[in-house]
Amino acid sequence: MNISANQNGPAFSAKFVNNKAFQEVINYAKESKQLLELDTALNRINNANQGDILLIHGKTEGGVYSNFYMNKRAVQNLGAESPEKASFNGILELGELGRKFRRLVGGDVKLNIREQDLVKKYSV
Repeated sequence: MNISANQNGPAFSAKFVNNKAFQEVINYAKESKQLLELDTALNRINNANQGDILLIHGKTEGGVYSNFYMNKRAVQNLGAESPEKASFNGILELGELGRKFRRLVGGDVKLNIREQDLVKKYSV
């Protein structure tokens, strides 16, 4: 769990572990000119529930795999020509905060958004 301090006290959020797989997804988004889509999905994930998400992806003889782990739960994303694209697509799907995200967090989505945070983030 990551804890970040702000003026209103500690904030809890879901964040990805910064590993090689996550960096490869960012590079894929940059090369495919989809950084905005990735940022939007990561922002939604960041504002929901709490915990660290570990991304592991790669290739085997059976094909491409992309796995997301949080606490003792895991979800997979398959069906892409590269591990980076499979993980990118998986992050976009997690960003919808739908069934796959609920399965990863083990329950309902709990949004961590407060009015003060919106004012601080989006106004001058």
